[in-house]
Amino acid sequence: MSARDIRLGANEALFREVNERVADVAGHFVKIETSPVQFNCECGSADCTAQIELTLVEYEAVRAEATHFAVTPGHELPEIEQVVERHSTYFVVEKRDPEAEEVAVETDPRS
Repeated sequence: MSARDIRLGANEALFREVNERVADVAGHFVKIETSPVQFNCECGSADCTAQIELTLVEYEAVRAEATHFAVTPGHELPEIEQVVERHSTYFVVEKRDPEAEEVAVETDPRS
């Protein structure tokens, strides 16, 4: 795995971990699971500050698969992932590169 791939995987894992905390806090304060919550884009760019609006139900659907990440449209990386769902405010990408998939599974905080 190249240094770039390692860095991208680490960035995605960090953003996913932050979003896990966001979902946990929101779960205590959001009364309706279909109310929008601001999550961080889970792309590989360390400089990304984009926010994605998802409900807790939508976030849980993304997190149901360790290899799925929510990203801002245009932030997907076709060389290592493919878009599996398109929504108006975010895309769900799935790691298709074997090494990227392995990193996603190994860094999944729910595993």
